[in-house]
Amino acid sequence: MQCPQCGVDLKLMEYESAFIHSCEGCGGEFLGPAELTHIVKTREQRFPVQLQELLADRKPEFGVPAEETQRDLPCPQCSSPMQVINYCGDSGVFVDRCSQCNGLWLDHEELEKIQVLLERWKDQAPEQMKALAGDLEKARRATAERTSSVFAGSRFAFVNALINRFLDAA
Repeated sequence: MQCPQCGVDLKLMEYESAFIHSCEGCGGEFLGPAELTHIVKTREQRFPVQLQELLADRKPEFGVPAEETQRDLPCPQCSSPMQVINYCGDSGVFVDRCSQCNGLWLDHEELEKIQVLLERWKDQAPEQMKALAGDLEKARRATAERTSSVFAGSRFAFVNALINRFLDAA
């Protein structure tokens, strides 16, 4: 396999117990979705503080900016054209995905960015859920109060109509 960016032969290497193809020329990496899922779930690799700080305040970013779609890379595995996607739909890390073999091309440091973001989001999730729990409970109670009076009236009307039908039929 050759790098779709610079044409250098990709080297098979092991990264966090998964095998990926890496380019020594541009630093890009090619891997399958199963390998990426495994890497994201594995937390062996430690990342430089600079990279963590760079991504610390990143907010969800949706869609793919037009400038990210300007290149047409062929899949290193099957040569089909790859499409740019926003990894996880909102990460702001734009990777190239082959629609034929589902292979993923990640430019230099995109794999590390994905790992840092997902690990941080996973670490922060319990705290964020606790913070939202009170608001969710208030909303649930308010909804229950609003709907209980609506359903109480409609149940009465339904039961009343049902009784009247029985009486009319008798």
